[in-house]
Amino acid sequence: MIKFAIFDLDGTLLDSSEMWRTLGIRYLTALGETPEEGLTDEMNELSLPEGARYLHEHYGLSYSPEEITRHLTRMIERFYTDEVRLKDDAAKLLAALRAHCVHMSVATAGDERLGMSALSRLGVGDFFAGSVSCSNYGSKTSPDVFLAAADLIHALPEETVVFEDSLFAVKTAKRAGFATAAVKDISESNQTELKRFSDFYAERLGEFVDNIKVILNFTA
Repeated sequence: MIKFAIFDLDGTLLDSSEMWRTLGIRYLTALGETPEEGLTDEMNELSLPEGARYLHEHYGLSYSPEEITRHLTRMIERFYTDEVRLKDDAAKLLAALRAHCVHMSVATAGDERLGMSALSRLGVGDFFAGSVSCSNYGSKTSPDVFLAAADLIHALPEETVVFEDSLFAVKTAKRAGFATAAVKDISESNQTELKRFSDFYAERLGEFVDNIKVILNFTA
């Protein structure tokens, strides 16, 4: 039986994937440069400092990689502070889980300070006991970040459902003994495999609300 829930942020609760996909394009456009086709795919495989070095070298920008990293960071901060919105039915799902006395935490690959600040601005921050970031526990190819998020709410994996949008994160959570609920997002290209590996799958978070009792009665 499920008593706890762990949420990913970007692409799961927050409608932020398009920003991350187009960050390099937005930056170059603001500088008056013309982004080449394929830039999105190239940048998606790089960390922020690596992406900054790529932009500096490939486009011959006058700014140093360190300066570009700072510029990109400010763009990201502005996005989370002013622009990012919840995915459809996210607040409804959180309210439904709370109504069933489910305790919740966040496990994010991004900046937990910015993420939690955005959740608070959007009126759902108090649904969560706290958050943990991959910057402290390693990527979601390892279960450590999920286990740390479980510790925040005193949860055992077999009593916890992890809400995610990425295939590799779902696979990691399942191997660690968590139940998994995957939601469709543009950040994950392999929706067929995501649906196959997750215990629950939805194209919209509202579908989880409709099946909340089935999810909570699931045995991982």
